[in-house]
Amino acid sequence: MIVVGLGKAGCNIAKAFSKFPQYETYGIDTHKEADITIKKRKSHEEYDEAFPDLRRKLKVKGEDVLVVTCGAGQISGGILRLMEQLSTHNRLRVLYIQPDVSLMSENQKKQEKIVKNVLQEYTRSGLVERIYLIDNLAIERSIGDVSIVGYYETLNQAVVNTIHMINVFENSEPVLGNFIQPHEIARITTIGVVVMDEEDEDRDKENWFFNLTSPRDVVYYYGIGKDDLKNDGTLFRRINRFVKSKIEEGLNVSYGVFETSYEQKYCYCIQYSSMVQSYGELLDDQDIG
Repeated sequence: MIVVGLGKAGCNIAKAFSKFPQYETYGIDTHKEADITIKKRKSHEEYDEAFPDLRRKLKVKGEDVLVVTCGAGQISGGILRLMEQLSTHNRLRVLYIQPDVSLMSENQKKQEKIVKNVLQEYTRSGLVERIYLIDNLAIERSIGDVSIVGYYETLNQAVVNTIHMINVFENSEPVLGNFIQPHEIARITTIGVVVMDEEDEDRDKENWFFNLTSPRDVVYYYGIGKDDLKNDGTLFRRINRFVKSKIEEGLNVSYGVFETSYEQKYCYCIQYSSMVQSYGELLDDQDIG
């Protein structure tokens, strides 16, 4: 998979993906340390109007491409122009990072809302295969206390590790599972982890990286070591009990169990929705398909 990051946050996340051999990464920004440096513009609108043609530098064809950006930076105004250049002959996914909007100016909030909503509409139309919505505050709550030094690196690693493992599981055969194909129009997603309590299975808890409205499908990917798969007689009951507890009307819930080389049990998860996720005042009129 090719990972293309736009802006500071996008570049940092692309760089975090580079630790895995399965990814080829590019970072696009205005500073000279970026893999691809572009001219700095004065506004969000200028990046959209004057975004450079990078197709000679991004020689990508017939690939799965993940485009990463955050709506807080003005450079995110060029995201659609970048995606247009990448969309020919490639399969696009988007990873969108939502910053702490409470600390943003009114202009930044407007800019962030436009980027996030437009990317979701592109995804609903089928021009993008899937969008992952990530809220930095939600990740922080799921991780717990995070030190100031290395704050964003910690959050980025949580996102990258989760997406990477879901990618691995989606391309692997489960030992056991009941996967249900997500709805075709449910392309707006978020990811998360299930913390499996070693002492009390009743305390198993899912932590989502975005508060997704009206999910239609949820998939749990369990990574279990070989010894536990062979010797833990409670495991099948525990997984079934947890998954069944998440079933509700209008929601498909499925799971897969995969053998890993790790001793620790872990579980990653993904939610799918067909509803554009916006601010509260916009939610009431969204058509969920």
